[in-house]
Amino acid sequence: MGMSNADRGAPLWKEKRETWASVCDDCHSPRFAKENLQAMDEACKDAGLKYTETFKVAENLMLDGMGEPMPKDLAPDWSGQHIWSLKIGAYHDGPKYGGKKGESGEFRMSNCSDIERVCFESVGYWMTYIFKGMAHGSWNDATYCDGSFGMDR
Repeated sequence: MGMSNADRGAPLWKEKRETWASVCDDCHSPRFAKENLQAMDEACKDAGLKYTETFKVAENLMLDGMGEPMPKDLAPDWSGQHIWSLKIGAYHDGPKYGGKKGESGEFRMSNCSDIERVCFESVGYWMTYIFKGMAHGSWNDATYCDGSFGMDR
């Protein structure tokens, strides 16, 4: 079903959501599935907003010259450069992000600064835990153990 801030009411998701709800309806009331999907949507939206805020803080620190430098003594990224590893595609393009025009960094959790690693963990781990925890009715995984707690930290 995806973890993004996509409109989950869009026709693209309609069939998947109805199929999901029909499985729940085998044992639960129709309201049960609807409420659980809504709870998952809200949790994913909240996680997306937290991640967006985290990324913006890291981006601003890097642009202001206060982010940690890319560790030059470690291996370069996939393009052979030591550029900001969260510099993805056209949204973060050009010299101010450490690369040349049209050159993108890769999204990774190693061979990068601690600030970049926290951004990666936010989307690579904590958002995933929130989504999977909510999708499987495992509120502990979505909140206190891994998901929201990790993002709030």
